[in-house]
Amino acid sequence: MKPLVILCRHGNTFEKGDKVVMVGANEDLPLTAHGVDQARSVGRALASVSVTPERIISGPLKRTKVFAEQVIAETKATAPVEIDPRLVEFDYGAWSGLSNEEIIALSGQEALDAWQERSVRPAGITFEPSTEQARADARALLQELESLSGICVVVTSNGRLREFGTVLTDSASATPHSCKVKTGHACVLEKTAGGWLVRGWDLNAEALASILASVF
Repeated sequence: MKPLVILCRHGNTFEKGDKVVMVGANEDLPLTAHGVDQARSVGRALASVSVTPERIISGPLKRTKVFAEQVIAETKATAPVEIDPRLVEFDYGAWSGLSNEEIIALSGQEALDAWQERSVRPAGITFEPSTEQARADARALLQELESLSGICVVVTSNGRLREFGTVLTDSASATPHSCKVKTGHACVLEKTAGGWLVRGWDLNAEALASILASVF
């Protein structure tokens, strides 16, 4: 089996009609029913091509742990969820817990657009960890996973996935068009002699199953 890393963003944490806010390390929200279904869909995508993860690694927040547990249930994997603090979502500082409208009032539309569209951190607002530390965390985890003999599912959050995307761009492997990943979506990385090759980025469950079928 080819060594693959499947990076996942956790599923939805807001119900229809809820006030949607910036959710960071200090907002330990549970998955909604739809968020759980998104996790199950990822698991079923793996199961549809007879992929059983060798390892499942998650950040420590509820929304990532429960997502990982649902993937285990659908794939009947025997590996436990490994909790890695390097996968915890960012602390978004003064933006944490604010809606887009409140963020615009505080920092302006341009600052919000820069983060959402280009992953540029806002001036005057401190995100933790630093950009340098977040990228070092991503590089270290990818390096540790180079010894994989099978499939590893990694479940994390929006900010962390953006830095994984940047690190993969810097390593000159195939690059996603955008580092953004929607809730419940996945990215597929294949280990090659030249490094990690991005086989797909920001994939829904159907696209994930298609990519995996083409690899195997």
